[in-house]
Amino acid sequence: MIACPFKAPTETTVCLMGSVELKRRRFDLREGLSYSIGQMLGGGERQSLAWPFGSFSQIVFIRRGSLSISIPDFGSSTVSSGEWFLVSLKGWQGNCELSGDLEFIAIDCSEEIWRSFATEWDALSHTKKACFGCAQRSEAIFLKNTVNPRLMEQVSRLAGYQGATPLERLRIEALTLELLASVLETDSLSKSPSAEPCLREEDEDALELAAGYLEDNLATDHSIAALSRWARLNEFKLKKGFRKRFSTTVFGYLKQKRMERARELFTGSQKSVLEVANAVGYSNPSHFARAFREAFGMNPKEFVTGVRS
Repeated sequence: MIACPFKAPTETTVCLMGSVELKRRRFDLREGLSYSIGQMLGGGERQSLAWPFGSFSQIVFIRRGSLSISIPDFGSSTVSSGEWFLVSLKGWQGNCELSGDLEFIAIDCSEEIWRSFATEWDALSHTKKACFGCAQRSEAIFLKNTVNPRLMEQVSRLAGYQGATPLERLRIEALTLELLASVLETDSLSKSPSAEPCLREEDEDALELAAGYLEDNLATDHSIAALSRWARLNEFKLKKGFRKRFSTTVFGYLKQKRMERARELFTGSQKSVLEVANAVGYSNPSHFARAFREAFGMNPKEFVTGVRS
């Protein structure tokens, strides 16, 4: 007999205060992806417990009742019937409070699964979809939204299956994937909330290194692609980060530092205009002269005459 790949669910029960129990039926659909349905009956008073999920991220739909989730550096947020939320704790410890006769369904995703959702366009556009799976993220992220009629229909269909037979488990997997795709298509995940890149502490350090590298290699013929690889920072963040941090473009910053260095060489040495131009990365003297004039309002020869006379 061939083993059925659509496995029977595992069931767990968490005993809360008094006679209150939180029951959860979980289906492991494929590596890194699972679906579960949970219920808490007889919960007249609010029940507090640690966030009971350990996967990289969870998408939770509240069908009945409400819960409040508390995340470090984010605070507490209450999610009620007719709402869904997406949370990724990234190693932080979350807590929650449950109230009423609670019923929910949840989709658990691994980090590898989640990163596979984001395209290159998502990364460049700084969508929430990309931000959740960002390798440089070091904090928890929480996102809440209402369940629109289309999602509510999918949630209701999915919650109606108990997984008693292989055919039902097949339908559960198909509906879970359909629901997951619908969530990923929502504006809150697929649209860019900001034109600015998501700069983290590591990115700020990379920007400083990139700026220092330019200053130490003024004579080099630089490119955005090469600098991005050297700094280990994608081109989008590199260009946007320079504008935000230094109020100029990458090449605007390079030009500024080249002109400052040229002025220092004219003032502190006897180098010729051609020698200084070559020292700061200009092989064409006329291009160097134009850049110097734009920076200081006079030609290099005029400046040299003034400081060396």
